[in-house]
Amino acid sequence: MNIDIFIETRKRLHLSQDQLAQGICTQATLSKFERNGKVPSLKILLQLCDRLELTLNDLFPLNHDEDSVRSQALEQAEFQLLVGEYDAAQASLDKLGDPANGTLNFQMRYYFIRGYVTALNGGAIADALYDFSQILNRFDEGHHSMYSLLAYTGMGVAYNQDGDHIRAEFYFNKVAGEIHNLTFKNNHSIWRSLNIIYYTGQFYGQTGDLQASDKLLNYGVDVCARYHVTYYLAKILYQRARNAQQQAGEPAQIKQDLQDAAAFARLNSNEKLLKQIAAFPQD
Repeated sequence: MNIDIFIETRKRLHLSQDQLAQGICTQATLSKFERNGKVPSLKILLQLCDRLELTLNDLFPLNHDEDSVRSQALEQAEFQLLVGEYDAAQASLDKLGDPANGTLNFQMRYYFIRGYVTALNGGAIADALYDFSQILNRFDEGHHSMYSLLAYTGMGVAYNQDGDHIRAEFYFNKVAGEIHNLTFKNNHSIWRSLNIIYYTGQFYGQTGDLQASDKLLNYGVDVCARYHVTYYLAKILYQRARNAQQQAGEPAQIKQDLQDAAAFARLNSNEKLLKQIAAFPQD
């Protein structure tokens, strides 16, 4: 087992042993693992690895070439989801075969991506809810990982897409209180946090709670600026412009948000959003 990569990753993320162990195990258990190689239970080890965005394959680097190919395909699928290329994302997932052959982190990531693709691309709501339930009721029963918040958000998206705003609101309200507790430790956690912020803000905007929506969208803009990421910024700015129009906002600010949204959408090749921006009704 390569414990060094575990320790190096923890330090790179500026996490103390206490911070990493919180809610998972005692600091003493973690210390014995790092200092003496005393391996904790598999459940604890998986949760620690997940918090560090590591997999067991990182600690036991076997079949590296095969694992690398599958990880790259999953990475591609998540990026395609991010930019709204849902058919392409599904095609990337189809190449992976049975997700049960992957690690716990791999499987949760797979079901998170497939659930969103299904919900956002007109798939059956039962299929999307099944994928999210795999995370919540099978892989992360304690709901310690970000995947659980992504799953709750995804269930809100699925119900909203199905026209069931009451159930959608239940799940979005569930995650709204956790949004300011999100951590931004690497690119993946930033993108996934912005996923939660954006879809929750979008839902509140669509259902008329514009004050709550604007607060979340403005927070999303701040996160994008702080960490220099653009992938969700275009969608956030577009939704903010929609909110402002509903509130008879300043036309110059609406125009600026739309122009900025279009610029970032072009930068990230988000053709779907560019079409929505072009169709935006302006006086």
